[in-house]
Amino acid sequence: MTIAEASVWAAWSLVLAAALMRLPGVRTPRGPALDRPLSPVGIALLSGGVRAAARTALVELHLAGAVEAAWGRRIQRVDSRAPRGGSALARAQYTVLFGRTHPRLLQRVERVREAAERESAELERAGLRLSRRRVVAVRAVLLPVFAAAPVGAIGGGMSGRWLVLALLADGAALVLGALPRRTGKGTRLLARLRREHAGVRSASARQPERVLLGVALFGAPALRAQLPRFTEESGLLTRPPREPMDRGGGSGEAFASCGG
Repeated sequence: MTIAEASVWAAWSLVLAAALMRLPGVRTPRGPALDRPLSPVGIALLSGGVRAAARTALVELHLAGAVEAAWGRRIQRVDSRAPRGGSALARAQYTVLFGRTHPRLLQRVERVREAAERESAELERAGLRLSRRRVVAVRAVLLPVFAAAPVGAIGGGMSGRWLVLALLADGAALVLGALPRRTGKGTRLLARLRREHAGVRSASARQPERVLLGVALFGAPALRAQLPRFTEESGLLTRPPREPMDRGGGSGEAFASCGG
């Protein structure tokens, strides 16, 4: 076996190992099923990560009349009393919100991060979401895959089908690394919820619970369609001032970070 062939086989072995590591139950025990339906914040976390969950929690506060858009694409409290009930992530953001603040800045506050981590841990125990440690391990396994083509080229014999296989391994590694932290079980649950509640896309302002569910399930498109004024004036889909604008408001979690 040539160096080129060996490097390609090693690359594909690593891709397979990383794919297996993303499966719930591999190297960690399966968690118990959730004992209650997912909250809108939990659904948003499953759908788009911490950023989407934080946005949904702010919408929850807005629909409850607790926060409103402020000048300069920021948000502010409506009064000094925290709303009763609601999600832990919404309460955490309300607690640390003083004056006028850009929504994205709230996510950086320790109390808010801790609330998001607790919500994420529940989904991880139920096998719906991968832990941060698992994601880091998967990406560490995938990094050597990108050395297959250079090693084969330096060692000689990297041509034809072996070059194609090495490039395909690179592509597979990129896809695996860019996948959100949802497990297959979490993806199936999210797809079912979107089918069952497709009608929330057309919910009116007099149906705040359905509006909130629509934002949790469908993210930025639902925000722009159902709460256009609040979304625009609060800066909910933008980066803080002096940073590049968030064009897509998408839900993917980048390969370069551990994801939210």
